[in-house]
Amino acid sequence: MTEKSFDVLICGGGMTGAGLASVLAKQGLTVAVFEAQKPAEFDLSQAFDLRISALSPQTKSVLERTDAWQKLQAMRACPYRRMRVWEMQGFGDLTFDATQVQASELGHIVENRVTQLALWQTIADMPEVTVLCPEKPVKTYRQGDQVFVHTEAGKTYTGKLLVAADGGPSMVRQQFGIGVNRGQYEQACLVVSVNTALGQQDITWQRFTATGPQAFLPLPGQHGSVVWYHHADEVRRLNKLSNEELAQEIMSQFPQQLGQIEVLEKSYFNLQKQHAQDYVQDGLALIGDAAHMINPLAGQGVNLGFQDVACLDEVIADARAAGKDWWRADVLQDYQQRRRWANRLMMQSMDAFYHGFSNEQSGLKWLRNGVLAMANLTPIKRQVIRYAMGMQDVTSTAGKVLGRWVG
Repeated sequence: MTEKSFDVLICGGGMTGAGLASVLAKQGLTVAVFEAQKPAEFDLSQAFDLRISALSPQTKSVLERTDAWQKLQAMRACPYRRMRVWEMQGFGDLTFDATQVQASELGHIVENRVTQLALWQTIADMPEVTVLCPEKPVKTYRQGDQVFVHTEAGKTYTGKLLVAADGGPSMVRQQFGIGVNRGQYEQACLVVSVNTALGQQDITWQRFTATGPQAFLPLPGQHGSVVWYHHADEVRRLNKLSNEELAQEIMSQFPQQLGQIEVLEKSYFNLQKQHAQDYVQDGLALIGDAAHMINPLAGQGVNLGFQDVACLDEVIADARAAGKDWWRADVLQDYQQRRRWANRLMMQSMDAFYHGFSNEQSGLKWLRNGVLAMANLTPIKRQVIRYAMGMQDVTSTAGKVLGRWVG
């Protein structure tokens, strides 16, 4: 027996799933969000989460449309205005500054849970959105002009469009028979929450070494996140050290810009990439990690997910304004063409960085340092900053033309 029918069913109430629910509700569509676990409430005295993201101004603009950004800022976020990239024992040294494009910041470092919670608070005030939590979907399918979600509790919900926002393993994607192209990297990534001897900083930096990048992301007050890419075996060894031992290891291996630190918490994950072979079918769309997972080298994963949200929202709004069946595959193909091209371009760019900076051949070393030096030229630097901030859309003009050749 069907419990209720909605316009849109979203499996996954993480950042992208809740973000899509919020913008579609602004269109007047009825939305159900299925999520197994509610995010913990925020308290200023809580320790910083390990899972953080660098949210671009483009992502900020999506969150501002539904007042989620104001709720996020009422919790905590750290703006960063500069970003430095350089190579150990190299001559390429590049610093991006928001003032170079007349902006107040390049982005904000925010805990993932804070972003998700701000969106949950937002959709809780929207009568168009029903959050079904804890409610675990176990079966999804299309029948005729409707899509169906059966839950573990034995309930059934129907809609016109089903959105897979249920992460990399995506049960929805698998049940609709969409395959993925995936790959594994030799490196792993250690993420460490730290207290710093320095006050709140406005710069993120990333130094490339022979064994992988080393990065620092500022957080409010004297807090920050240290990110260390290394061979997988070495990352596992580092993760087993005591907090005190790990702090000494980091300070001995990281550049002096890090300063004195205290390790609070640590974890690691293996690096992988994955790309869905299709993003859409009749009554189905994939967003976020369900559609694409990239090397986190430039921290663009979450921003790509919110770009999916903005694009899908736009495609649906345009189709509705034209009186089209907005849930049909032929309409949703516009979303797939635009986003699959852009996401693949970003994945290939991150692969180029990964392989290019992991190679110690002297010729390649000179080449990549030359690229960093070339990027220091003001016109090129401004262009790079605009793309990183989402101020220019790679899917415009040439992107739309080339998108058809990506497949």
